[in-house]
Amino acid sequence: MTDPYEEVDFKQANHLVKSRQRYFRKPKRPADILGRLMARKGYSQTTKTNELQQAWEKVVGKKWNSKTKVGLVKSGVLEIYVANSAVNQQLEFKKKKLLDALNKSNSKTKFKNIRFRVGNM
Repeated sequence: MTDPYEEVDFKQANHLVKSRQRYFRKPKRPADILGRLMARKGYSQTTKTNELQQAWEKVVGKKWNSKTKVGLVKSGVLEIYVANSAVNQQLEFKKKKLLDALNKSNSKTKFKNIRFRVGNM
């Protein structure tokens, strides 16, 4: 016959062990680590910017390409840096055509608007 105190002690000890048990995380997959590293270093952003720059070059042509530079995309608004205010004004007149042509040429992302800013080239 077993002692009832031993059974109670065993249950308490078992409960104590379970409450102190630590759960370790699962090992991370290499794909997840690489994805985080690329995002942290900004590699994915640079490839996206390069693709946008190439699409922009096709849309604006050689005349305006040397006077503009692609910036960031925020909430569907493409930011374009221009050399001076005269270029800014000329491109503002062509904004609707440029936006339509850019949306047709770039099937991955659709832009709502283009914002021109005078900035460092």
